[in-house]
Amino acid sequence: MQASGKRWFHALAFALTMATAWGQPYRTTLHVQLPDSVQPVDIDGKPTVYYEIYLTNFSPDTFQLHALNVVDRGTSAPYLALQGPMLQKALSRIGSPSQDTTTRLLPGATSILYLEFALPKQTVPQLTHLITFHAVGKEHWGELTIQTAALKCLSGTPLILGNPLAGGPWTAVYDPAWARGHRRVPYTVHGRARIPGRFAIDFIKMDAGGKYAHGNEDFVKNWLGYATEVLAVADGEVTAIRDDFPESPALSEHPEYSADQATGNYISLSIGTNRFAFYEHLKPNSIKVKPGQKVKKGEVIASLGFTGQTTGPHLHFHVADFDSPLGAEGVPYVFEEFEVLGSYDDFGKFGKAPWTPVPPTQPTLRNRERPAPNSVVRFGAN
Repeated sequence: MQASGKRWFHALAFALTMATAWGQPYRTTLHVQLPDSVQPVDIDGKPTVYYEIYLTNFSPDTFQLHALNVVDRGTSAPYLALQGPMLQKALSRIGSPSQDTTTRLLPGATSILYLEFALPKQTVPQLTHLITFHAVGKEHWGELTIQTAALKCLSGTPLILGNPLAGGPWTAVYDPAWARGHRRVPYTVHGRARIPGRFAIDFIKMDAGGKYAHGNEDFVKNWLGYATEVLAVADGEVTAIRDDFPESPALSEHPEYSADQATGNYISLSIGTNRFAFYEHLKPNSIKVKPGQKVKKGEVIASLGFTGQTTGPHLHFHVADFDSPLGAEGVPYVFEEFEVLGSYDDFGKFGKAPWTPVPPTQPTLRNRERPAPNSVVRFGAN
């Protein structure tokens, strides 16, 4: 796999025992693939990185993963340690119909480690990864360890955007740990696998009591965010639209759509070199722009709707490196400014109870940040 504009590190890795290092004989084990650089994005004031490690078993043996440790390449300072249930939660086997409950790698199998963690402020480290495991049935080999090449953390701020919606409250619905959330769904387009929704957010409007609809929530028009104006997040040029999706008046009447129709009515907006903002699930006949049209930041371009692969009215927003809803890599971005009202630490309470408010000792105004998972935010007026 190779992301547009990025080089990836490929290695048919060999195993070393922790005790004897180079004294071990060569053994074919795992092919490890990771990007050569990542761009941190601030979340709750902490520089945070999102990336994946692909592990392919090139051996006829089955391997049992024990732990992943991410450390500073120069100082060996620890940044992330995964083992047991946490390692299991981060790992997903390609082709598995559901989240695996094992950390075993069968011969020929490929699994993905989805990583998200915070880094110390004002550091631009190079990361290395220590992956420990053993061969099932060959415990006499001992514990094996792979150390990866350096992964560089880029300096600077990622793409800075205006708000895609005005006012609020809006819940920024996403969680990188969800097995079928946008973060963990690769798509194969033109022979390449990509994760367009790596940094996707679904925005759902709430009231002060934590409700997203008034009255019967089966009716689309009762949802608080329905028909809300959608805004251009930057100056740019419209590159693609789709406006032929009908809209069901009720959630219970909504058909199931395949992945190629997941977007529903959508807009793609070119906002920089290899940077495209995607707005999905838009209301029918609400799109106010056409391909080739120039727009200004804050301009109304459509209305929030209920089209495509969705379970309720909301705005799906993400930025990618190519003008394709599924055939592009999701890239990081931050919003210029928003106010944090609270969060749903227990997402089971979403839509049923008020969110947990921000503690009075913590600041609520955020600049050049990404909303935290399932946080409740308010944007400025358009």
